[in-house]
Amino acid sequence: MINFLPLIYEDELFFSVISRYKQICGMGSKRALEMDLFRIYKRMGRKSVLFPQYLDTFVSNLPPTSKLSIKDIINKHTMHPFYTSFFSWEKTQLVFNAMKKGYGRSIENMVGLAGSKVKSTNYLRYCPMCFREDMEKLGESYWRRLPQVPGALYCPIHKVLYKDSKVVITDCRNDFYCADEDTCNTELMVDTNPIQFKLLNLRYLENVSYLFKQNVNRKDLTFIINFYVDRLRERGIASTGGTLYIDRLIEAFLSYYPSDYLELMQSVVDIEQETNWLKRFVRNNNKNRSPLRHLLFLQFLGIDVEELYKTNSTTGKQTIVHNRTPKFDIEERREKWLTIIKDNPGANRSELKQIGKGLHTWIYVNDRDWYDHVTPRVKTRKQKKDSIDWKKRDEECLGLAKSAVGKLLRAEGKPIRLMPSTIRRTIGVTRWFNHAKLQKTRQYIEEITETIESYRVRKIKWAIEEMINQGEKLTVYKVQLKAGFGGGNKEIRETIASVLREYK
Repeated sequence: MINFLPLIYEDELFFSVISRYKQICGMGSKRALEMDLFRIYKRMGRKSVLFPQYLDTFVSNLPPTSKLSIKDIINKHTMHPFYTSFFSWEKTQLVFNAMKKGYGRSIENMVGLAGSKVKSTNYLRYCPMCFREDMEKLGESYWRRLPQVPGALYCPIHKVLYKDSKVVITDCRNDFYCADEDTCNTELMVDTNPIQFKLLNLRYLENVSYLFKQNVNRKDLTFIINFYVDRLRERGIASTGGTLYIDRLIEAFLSYYPSDYLELMQSVVDIEQETNWLKRFVRNNNKNRSPLRHLLFLQFLGIDVEELYKTNSTTGKQTIVHNRTPKFDIEERREKWLTIIKDNPGANRSELKQIGKGLHTWIYVNDRDWYDHVTPRVKTRKQKKDSIDWKKRDEECLGLAKSAVGKLLRAEGKPIRLMPSTIRRTIGVTRWFNHAKLQKTRQYIEEITETIESYRVRKIKWAIEEMINQGEKLTVYKVQLKAGFGGGNKEIRETIASVLREYK
């Protein structure tokens, strides 16, 4: 039996509690610690920093006077409330029971993290100012839940950027480490993000905090999608029947969120991709959706997450049925239509339609066979339009494309990715610019289009040149901030280090 537990702080990760317990007890062996707390003799101890398991065994091992329950641990000291907040009750309970009794495998798979494009951070994160205040007031610090949320960039209390600690959370073999001077420091990160990014992110974190602090009522996915359709209908982005205007939705979403901010939030919307995540997101399917993207979408709609959970009914898509009740006798309508035909000899059906507006529509819909029998067809050969000189147009469009690329490359500030959409936007044309007969233009755009990797390298070089011109010291960390990349991405840091070697 465990004789004591350290005081548990608000929003403290369960991992942090165990880490402090280990330090207080002076236990050097992780294996002995796991056996002491969880009575586990196989190598099945802490499978995850975010989703601990075998909590029923842990609680049963507490002193009889302890009031700490499994429900309190899971709801107040793990990431369970965030990652299951958009699950049904049934699936939420499955994850809860897996943490309670032990699943034997990674619970990240159950909550959809393993296959998601939105990844958790690789390191435990913290606010350097919270760390400083903890050390001054408490004499110790602890790992909080909020900084570990994907997309959490700023501390809501101090409005400064979160930092990566030295504690890796993606390796279950790691030991239990405290938030102390060995893993954290008080140095602030240099914030080069626009103020808009901070405001957007702090609003995002308000909704995240609500999910952590409230035991929200779960809604199944169909209800949530119907809720989104209802709100989009109110904004004119869906029809009365609930059909979504996808192009209008994408345009509005990208007008609300800057593309660089979406990159930080691991949610870039590639408008050239036939099925980007935003198109799939609003479809009623069983695809996994990250809670981060649910919150992004609610924020775009201007809705607090609380409103979703307090809504009791939705409409979603619906079939509109129009019951037509004729005001006039059918014979009377037929007589009027025959009069129009007689008074306008030689008129074709389109012309008769314009002359008999309303009457034509009713007869065409409700008396179609009679209409086809009595209404003449006047065949007129349309004059053939002048054919387009595609070769000439291709040369003109090629010149426009090259000019647009030049403007994009010469533009001041952070580089803009060379893509068909940004090239078209610079020229001021629509998708007709992708016509198959514009062969040279299409070939040039395909050759000039940047991959995400090449674009990142160009942004990194831009950041380095800017820092050199301003006399700043070049480090991987500072270049990463200048280029606008979020923390926790090992691949980007390696790319920056590789590019920096070219400047030495």
